[in-house]
Amino acid sequence: MSAAHGPEARTRRLQHFLAAPTRALWTMAVPMIAGMTVNTVYVIVDTAFIGTLGTEALAAATFVAPLVFLTMALTMGIGTAVTALVAQAVGREDAPSADAAAGTAISVGSALGVAFGVLGLLAERWMLERLGAQGVVTDLAVQYFRVFAAVMPLFFVSVVLRSILTGEGDAKTPMVVLAIATFVNLGLDALFIFVFGMGLTGAALATVAAELFSATAFAILLLRREHAFVRLRIEALRPSRATLAALFQLAIPIAASMVVMSVGTMLYNRLLASFGAIAVAAYGAASKVDMIVILPIFGLSGAAVTVVGMFAGAGRPDLVRSTALYTYRWAITLAAVIGGAAFVGSGSILGIFTDDPTAIEIGRTYLGFMIFAYPMMAVGMTTGRILQGLGHGFPALLITTIRVLLVGVPVAYVSVHVFGRSIEGVWTGILTGGACATVTSILMVRRLMWHSDPTVRAAAPA
Repeated sequence: MSAAHGPEARTRRLQHFLAAPTRALWTMAVPMIAGMTVNTVYVIVDTAFIGTLGTEALAAATFVAPLVFLTMALTMGIGTAVTALVAQAVGREDAPSADAAAGTAISVGSALGVAFGVLGLLAERWMLERLGAQGVVTDLAVQYFRVFAAVMPLFFVSVVLRSILTGEGDAKTPMVVLAIATFVNLGLDALFIFVFGMGLTGAALATVAAELFSATAFAILLLRREHAFVRLRIEALRPSRATLAALFQLAIPIAASMVVMSVGTMLYNRLLASFGAIAVAAYGAASKVDMIVILPIFGLSGAAVTVVGMFAGAGRPDLVRSTALYTYRWAITLAAVIGGAAFVGSGSILGIFTDDPTAIEIGRTYLGFMIFAYPMMAVGMTTGRILQGLGHGFPALLITTIRVLLVGVPVAYVSVHVFGRSIEGVWTGILTGGACATVTSILMVRRLMWHSDPTVRAAAPA
């Protein structure tokens, strides 16, 4: 076997990461941020295309959104888990464990995709009606969701394959593939909706075609790349008990964290509804600004899953700790700077989403509170992702639950309905939840990364 194709070639990226830890973090983070930016643009344009079909079509797509979000929560859970497990295996230079993690994730993702697809096809109308869809909107929503349900395994497998590449330390390739898929999706959206007149079914088929392209591209890359660390093998598709346990130990809390955030958003909306629809609209517009601020932090902390996971697998607690501190420093700085800039320009930014002066003023007040909340969110988000890279899934769920359900929403409710505070009581709840989550994050990091060896769990194969 030549040097170009030998084991050392498969671990070359690990050696580069160990030699330049901070560069490794940005090597992963920049493509991830770019990919999420492209996806955000896609969501906006896709929504605009569906909006041209009329209010009922847009309402139907909105009712389908919670079901799609549940699927996203599960796929993100499995995807982040396999990224962490593969990264740890790369750090240990343990190719068989990486193959086992990848194969297990593909099998689990496929099985969940089939289960959710069948459930969706059998109970689609019932679920949508429970979410509030009525009459012709229900019919349109069923038409839209049915296409997704029929090919649900494709969405799960596509995310898993992408996450395997990310776990190997390759964020650029997934970004390129996803960018191409996004343009394919938008192009087919226009073709199916405006040329062929296929309505919501056309929009759904365009998304499915883009996912099929992504999954096929990722599979080909993993099967054909000479220097890929993971080898997709048939025998690896049979899950072992140890690998399944390691996967679910991470995946379940990650998925649950997303569900908690979704429930929190709904509860905040209910509180705001007592101040009228204008308050809910203002929060909806301002939350789009949240997405802009959080985007780079999400990419940076996501990159830390891979980098920290590799360093932990390699048994380098020094690099785990120094990389964590570096990530915190940049995440907090970005949150403060971008959050401050968003507040300064909030009038113009909010004007993109609403032209109501009252909504804009409410949104500006919210962003004034969030200047202080964004850095705390950066701490919580970074803590959760770093600890996921080390093999700890529960801390992120605990941090999110404290921030939203145990502190944020209750404080907001008491402020508004017990102490009779105005809408600022809701923002106070969000800020208080962030403060408590930050304290929890610091305590957990001290215990799991400084008062004990952070590499113990990752350095031992599942």
